[in-house]
Amino acid sequence: MSNGAPHGMVRIYRPTGAVSEPSWWETYAAHLSGINATSRAVIEADAEFIVDRGVFGVGDPAEGRWPSSRERSGLVMGAVQSGKTASMMAVAAKALDRGVDAVIILAGTRTALWKQTYERATEQLAFATNAHKRRLLVPRTIPTDPSDVNIDLLYQIGAPAALNLALQQNKPILAIVMKNWAHLQRLAKVMRDAYGGAAARDKPFHVLVIDDEADDSSVADVSAEAASPTAEPKQVPRRIVDIWEDRARPGVTVNGKVFATYLGYTATPEANFLQDDQNPLAPRDFVASLRTAGAEGILEVRTPTYRVPEGINDWYTGGDLYYKTLSSVPLCIPTNQIAPDEQVPEAVRAFLVASAVRLIRTPNRLGPHDAREAVFDSLHQATQQSPLVASMLIHPSSGMDDHFRVAQELLRWSAGLVEDVDGDDVDTRIDRQLGSAGIEQDMTARPERWLRWLEDYTKAAAAVVSMPGAGNRPVPKLDEWPSVQNAILSQIVPATSVRVINSHEDADDRPQYSPTRLADETWRAPQNLSTIFVSGNVMSRGLTLEGLTTTLFTRRAGIPFADTQMQMQRWFGYRGRYIDLCRVFMPQDLLANFVTYHEDDEALRLDVLARMKSSDALPDISVLQGRTYLATGKIANLRSKPLFPGPKPFITHMNAPGDDDANLRHVAELFADDPINVGSGARPRGLLRSEPMSLLEAADLLDQLRYSDHGPGRDGPEGERWRSVENHAQLGADPVVPFFRAPCVPGGRDLGEKSPYWVAAYLRFWHACLIRRVPSVVTTDEPPTRWDLVDLGTKWAKQPRFWVGLRFGDGSVVTNGPLAALAGPVRAMKRQVAGNELRATWGSRGRGVDGEIRGDDQFDYSARHQKANLTRAGDRKAGEDGLILFHPIERIAGSVTTAIGLSIPLGGPDQIHAMTGSSSD
Repeated sequence: MSNGAPHGMVRIYRPTGAVSEPSWWETYAAHLSGINATSRAVIEADAEFIVDRGVFGVGDPAEGRWPSSRERSGLVMGAVQSGKTASMMAVAAKALDRGVDAVIILAGTRTALWKQTYERATEQLAFATNAHKRRLLVPRTIPTDPSDVNIDLLYQIGAPAALNLALQQNKPILAIVMKNWAHLQRLAKVMRDAYGGAAARDKPFHVLVIDDEADDSSVADVSAEAASPTAEPKQVPRRIVDIWEDRARPGVTVNGKVFATYLGYTATPEANFLQDDQNPLAPRDFVASLRTAGAEGILEVRTPTYRVPEGINDWYTGGDLYYKTLSSVPLCIPTNQIAPDEQVPEAVRAFLVASAVRLIRTPNRLGPHDAREAVFDSLHQATQQSPLVASMLIHPSSGMDDHFRVAQELLRWSAGLVEDVDGDDVDTRIDRQLGSAGIEQDMTARPERWLRWLEDYTKAAAAVVSMPGAGNRPVPKLDEWPSVQNAILSQIVPATSVRVINSHEDADDRPQYSPTRLADETWRAPQNLSTIFVSGNVMSRGLTLEGLTTTLFTRRAGIPFADTQMQMQRWFGYRGRYIDLCRVFMPQDLLANFVTYHEDDEALRLDVLARMKSSDALPDISVLQGRTYLATGKIANLRSKPLFPGPKPFITHMNAPGDDDANLRHVAELFADDPINVGSGARPRGLLRSEPMSLLEAADLLDQLRYSDHGPGRDGPEGERWRSVENHAQLGADPVVPFFRAPCVPGGRDLGEKSPYWVAAYLRFWHACLIRRVPSVVTTDEPPTRWDLVDLGTKWAKQPRFWVGLRFGDGSVVTNGPLAALAGPVRAMKRQVAGNELRATWGSRGRGVDGEIRGDDQFDYSARHQKANLTRAGDRKAGEDGLILFHPIERIAGSVTTAIGLSIPLGGPDQIHAMTGSSSD
């Protein structure tokens, strides 16, 4: 049954006999009533794009335009704690309305995440009435302790006859499955039954698999597995593919009527983009980036953010606010200046004072201590009178023992216990209630450490109040400290618990933020009204900490992985209503990494957004990393590849003898008009053009060179990589693009960054960066500086010009061809050549005007009678001019061919791309 509706007019499929029921989208949209109108519109618009361009990107399966595999795969990039689940549910609803026969949501690798997503999906996608008539739910329910349940029983779908009838009535399957190999294995068996039952229908069976946290366990490094005979293949990716494929016939769905769309969702897609194309879960057909609510952007134009007129209270508070807009507050505090034994107490002081300020700002609500003792007559009363939830998070390390140790140290400090007392006086596996004696003692002994937070929050509130929609944000004055102290000691501390969240058997359950209904129909306040969580990797994914104001991040990694550490940014989210009270404590070098991660993420998002505008097949998308960290640890053999071709790149590749006339004519034209003679005597060193070239002129010069066996074209890997850079810079129709303008020579050699066309692209990139703060760009200085911190006016004034020279050698005088027409004899250079490859680079050295021995890379300094301004490594310093030096290399029968050396000053832009494979690729 084809959709049959024109583009933009989507026919909604409903199970037989259920026409009067609302659509899936109408039901889900009713649950978005608490979100502002602009955000609701964006959620719907993005979901429609993903369904139209992704799930149905080649039309309905019945229309015959799908690939022969009957499979499509894509990826949706969100932001950490930005509301990806809302988009997943919206896409599921829109897809079901378009006639998808099964929506399978892979809901995390941990039980807590699975249960969280299951509860949300069944509440928001299940219909209020006659739900069983509208869909087949798998599992029908999740018990309190799923570990004690037989998985086969959990995933029962019903008797064959009932299943076949449901499928004949177009009743869709809705499955919310834990991303665990045993669960996936059982689900695959269930889907085989469904495919068999659908065989009798007159329409295809379309299954949509939505993989939440698609970078977690779903990435298979196929090349690394193949290279190691001892490597164990990852089971989860293969079990996911089993949902729609038969392993005996890989690469196609189980039968001709089954069509499958795999849709990965993640905030950190680095591994997904870098994984081997052999992985069936690699995004090959479409990609999308979700937008976040902020100060800028309009609904009709896809940019990283969209403007929410209500202001900061409804904005997503991510990297832009923490690392840029409010960096002067600052919200992120380096721990380097805090003694190690003071870091936890200092962060707890910040948390308790912030909690007191929030409590004072909401005088109509009960305090946490009073709320814990109260009994409410209704859910509404419990919600309205309970205090706002407050949370703190401590990331000590990934080791579970460290979590309990830190929790014990915190509890001992709060209880006022001395360090030399035996450690069994506070058992963190039983007693996890924050003490008050030690906190009261600390207030008396160190009042300045508490008062400083009132001052700090006052300054922060002043900065935030100036932002749209912030409203009034009062902070008690210093002389009002007694009231703050009383709130902390009488209401907050007695109700604050310390909870350890990890996979240890003695760890606590996931937090509970909703009021609890009692047997007598009364209600109690949420369990976790005020909580200090101590955790590691468990908190790095999926679980949201409501009311998180304070984070202490002390963990470090030997080789940081950007995607793993970015997932730990639990301080992101929708925290605008109290963003002035949010603080993150971490080491300075870690903070610097997080700022860079954010810029990498922003650049990747811009690239994905640009790719969304194209209807072509999904090209390679560049993933960035840094000198001190890798993009991901999920892919082996990851290496860094900078855009900067180096301070002294040399184009050693040449045309064959007798085949270089076009380049030689070009060189001869450069020096036809009154060049500068370099050197003196019977054998001068060469010629130098009298005027230097600009960055763009030098780029054009290099692009005019031609090779009979080299020309990768603009659509190859190099062109795609530079297209990503253009997307990062948001250049649009700027005349400077495309950066990479190589001609296409079919079957030609790939020179990579050792091509003149690559160097030309780099020079255009440098020009573009002189007036833009391109994300994730650093200078080529040592050490590098972030490009967004440089003075662009100074960079513009000190941009290099390029002198162009022709180096003479000790070979024969050129008597034939274009160079023979130049004034004065041109002697070729004698160099060793293998095939058409020069076996040397920068060669001869001569004495300059200042008496120093100089190599050819300083050829122009000698010609201009200037002293070279170089680094200790011999590179040109920032602000210096550059050099393009042509070398006429003597070949057979008196012919010459052209090699080119460049000397590029430091101080330009660079960007590090993550690449897979060996360095020789």
